[in-house]
Amino acid sequence: MHFDERPSCFHNFAHEILYVSVISCAQLLTQAALGNVLVPLHIIGPSIGIEDPAKLPWTLAAYSLTVGIFILVTGRLGDIFGHRLLLIIGFMIFSIFSLLVGMSVYVKNDIYFDVMRACQGIGPATLLPNAIALLARTYPTGMRKSFVFSMFGATAPTGFILGALFGSIFAQLSWWPWAQWILAIFCTFLAILAYFIIPQELSSAVHPTGKTDILGTIIGLSGLVLFIYCWNEGPVIGWDKPYVYILLIVSILIICLFIIVEMKTIEPIMPLSIWSVKGFPGVLTSMALGWSSFGIFVYYIVQFLQQTISVSQLYDRLPAHFLLMGAMIFFCLINTLIATASADQTYWAQIFISTLIAPFAMDVSFPSASLIVSNTMPINQQGVAASMVNTVINWSISLGLGIAGTVESQLLKQGKTVLEGYRGRLYVGIGLSGAGVIVALLFCRVSSLPSTSTKQKERSDFGVISATAASDTIINTNMIQSEGLEGKFPIICRF
Repeated sequence: MHFDERPSCFHNFAHEILYVSVISCAQLLTQAALGNVLVPLHIIGPSIGIEDPAKLPWTLAAYSLTVGIFILVTGRLGDIFGHRLLLIIGFMIFSIFSLLVGMSVYVKNDIYFDVMRACQGIGPATLLPNAIALLARTYPTGMRKSFVFSMFGATAPTGFILGALFGSIFAQLSWWPWAQWILAIFCTFLAILAYFIIPQELSSAVHPTGKTDILGTIIGLSGLVLFIYCWNEGPVIGWDKPYVYILLIVSILIICLFIIVEMKTIEPIMPLSIWSVKGFPGVLTSMALGWSSFGIFVYYIVQFLQQTISVSQLYDRLPAHFLLMGAMIFFCLINTLIATASADQTYWAQIFISTLIAPFAMDVSFPSASLIVSNTMPINQQGVAASMVNTVINWSISLGLGIAGTVESQLLKQGKTVLEGYRGRLYVGIGLSGAGVIVALLFCRVSSLPSTSTKQKERSDFGVISATAASDTIINTNMIQSEGLEGKFPIICRF
């Protein structure tokens, strides 16, 4: 495999390896912080005072919620203040709140734990867009950049597995807070390392005079947080409480106000024009439905087990909307397999099969959605659109758990068993992903790719924007194919 010349900002090959490793740790630790709580959750819960199982999903939903929401803002802040600075700040935020999450073993209050988990999510939300931006600014298009971005994407499943492994080891054999405290120490070390190894030429801001829609951002974030809070808290406190519905209505009104503010703002954080692009609303809706069902699956397959016992080659041969629909079918299938599994059934029957299918659902849905977005969006809006896809994934996981939690709480009130409650939640996942299949089939189909001359004209018209808005960079599949790299080095990256 022939690589391009090493970027001149690196002193030597060791410097480059260290740089890419530190940047990739942003993705790795984001997923590790999810795994180190999910798997040992039934040990962590009682130690912090959570006795009601309906409260456990909040420990995950709070984290995913802030990751999904703040990622819309932090990339823009990196453009203004510098991606290197925001990366260091992200590691420090991650470190501080990981320390405080571990301290919840002394506080013994579930609200404290959930709030600290939510604040912990601000760290990854700051890290991810700025890490991608730094890699995009460092490497020109070519095989070397393809390899680096693929390594960055590969750290996602690796991080989850490592987090789940060491989180479980500490929880079972030692003390679960050590998983959080070691994470805090490692984040501090990475912040110091990033200060010294990131080249100075990458420290400058891309848009030092850029303006941020502060008012719209505050309104939008508060509305979305309140909306998802209602759906996750409703099953805990009961939907028979009138103030839950009042808060839900207030959150919807705040979101409407956010839309109005964005319409009046010169430089909105989320241009409303992107919603008029054919296929884009359908892609986000389908992704939201599919990933909300996956959030239910990944949470309850762990609970079920604990309580009872190459894709890139397809993109040249099938339209992206068919692949997206196929991913939704996989999401539906994995929920169906777990929902219908018998408690005394062997692991190697339905559960093992579902774990084999799940990666196809994840690793097909995101690239195919990004491909549709890349082929339909104007060049100057592709970054915002790609950020929305990532944001919708995190929102939908939180929202899906909240909706499913409502079903479970109602079943438990009717005298159903815990296992029947789990099945009820998984049936919700089946319904959501089934709706995702329909949306992908009917609303995500787009026309053939724009002509080469049109693409070149867009790149010419928006060349300055594309070059400078580094945090708004996504992989361009067509560009990779034109270089003949698709057979040699398939890229399956989930940012």
